[in-house]
Amino acid sequence: MFQNYKLFWINALNIKDRSRRKEYWYPFLMTIIISFIASILNYILPIPNILSEIIYWIFNIATIVASFTVMVRRFHDIGMSMLLPLIFYISPIIGFILVSINPEAVSSLEGSLVLVIVNVLYLIFSLIVLAICCTYGHKDKNKYSINPKTI
Repeated sequence: MFQNYKLFWINALNIKDRSRRKEYWYPFLMTIIISFIASILNYILPIPNILSEIIYWIFNIATIVASFTVMVRRFHDIGMSMLLPLIFYISPIIGFILVSINPEAVSSLEGSLVLVIVNVLYLIFSLIVLAICCTYGHKDKNKYSINPKTI
C-alpha cells in the first residue's frame, strides 16, 4: 500500500499515461489517514495557528494537484479524455469565485435556491465520476497507453 502512495507522488504531475484502480484508491485512503492524524496532532500539540494553516494549505494544494492527475490517468485507463475531471475540479473554484464576487445574491431566496440546485447537480456529477473511477480499465492497449496491469 505504501509503495502505491510513493508511486502516486512520483507520478503527481503525469497526465499522459494510465493508472489502475489501486493506484487511484490507495493514495486516496492514505490522504484520509494522514489528514485524520494531522488534525488530531493539531488539536493535541501547541502549534501556532499560522504554521498549521501554512502546512494545511501546502498539503491540500499538493494533494489536489496529485489527485487531479491520477484521476485523469484513471479516466485514460477507461478510454476517456480528461474533460470530466477538469470540470469536476474547476467547477467548485468557479462557484467559489462567483459567490465571493456577489455574496448578496446568495442571501436572497432565488440565489439560495439556485445554489441548492447547483450543489445537488454537482453531487450527482460527483457520483458519476466516482462510478467511472470504480470501473475496470481497458484490458488492451488504448489511445493513451498500454494496460498498466501488464507492466
